[in-house]
Amino acid sequence: MKSESTYKRYKTIGLISAVVLAAAAIVVFFVFTNNDSWLTKSTIQRRVLPSDLCVKTDVWYQDDTGRLIDEGEGEYIISGMEYFYEKTGVQPFLWVTSYYDEINQYYYLEDGQEAADNLMKNKYEDLFGSDGGHILIALSDSSQFTTSYFWRCYPGGNASVYVMDDEAVQILMDCLSFIYKPDGVHPGRSIRDGFIKAADTMMKDQTFVSYAVAVVIVGVLLFITIICISSIRKSNKENIAYQKTLREREKARKEEAIADQKKAELEKKKYEDDLETQYMAIPCPNCGGSGNKIRKGTVGICKYCGTAIKVGRDGKIEFLSNDD
Repeated sequence: MKSESTYKRYKTIGLISAVVLAAAAIVVFFVFTNNDSWLTKSTIQRRVLPSDLCVKTDVWYQDDTGRLIDEGEGEYIISGMEYFYEKTGVQPFLWVTSYYDEINQYYYLEDGQEAADNLMKNKYEDLFGSDGGHILIALSDSSQFTTSYFWRCYPGGNASVYVMDDEAVQILMDCLSFIYKPDGVHPGRSIRDGFIKAADTMMKDQTFVSYAVAVVIVGVLLFITIICISSIRKSNKENIAYQKTLREREKARKEEAIADQKKAELEKKKYEDDLETQYMAIPCPNCGGSGNKIRKGTVGICKYCGTAIKVGRDGKIEFLSNDD
């Protein structure tokens, strides 16, 4: 029946809508919560530092330890820092040092933050003087723990004003510390990937991207919902029209049945009326009984005395004796 198929259609549409809604909710959840959850999100749109505010140098890193950057790994690191410079306008400099313990000690002592900053500031001024378009990144290992490494960043004045705000510095720190794999086959590649990831992340407003993705998802969901609602409404209209047709057919069938019944009753009455005209009331000549009705063209018997009475087709009466 069509009503059953319509119900199944509604059920299917409902299930599809529920699945789409659940999928959209899951996607939105992952967009906002599980996309690089370790990484600080960029919440502003940054602009590239003007080229006249950074004097580019040909020196990109300095390895004071001689052990953290193996031969050939420097090329990978420079390629990553060049990418960072092109995207941000800020030229990075990697200082590989064995001052982990000293920097770490400064960090945890009272007023240690200032002492650590002074250490980085002095190194920055030794390298770049008054040029504020660079950022110094220190990578230090521990003399006590071979697997312990310490990252610290110090941006120049112009860099911090235009690009390397606290959020951008934290993004760079997150990328380098999370992606750096000192025990890997190519640790230089991991540093390169950290600089690339940091540049791509900090130079776009990720909240805008996330909201844009969410808007697109919600838009698609609304579109699918509208299609489903339109389909349901269309199906509902079709079902209403079908039910109306069924009612009209049922009404017509009943009216036809009533008409047929009336016609049969009229024909029956006509037949009975015609049959009634074929009978005549005949008084019995023998006993005088008047309750006899005999059909024309037949012979009847008086129901009182048994006398035979013949009625012609023309209605002429002929009395017969019992002997006849």
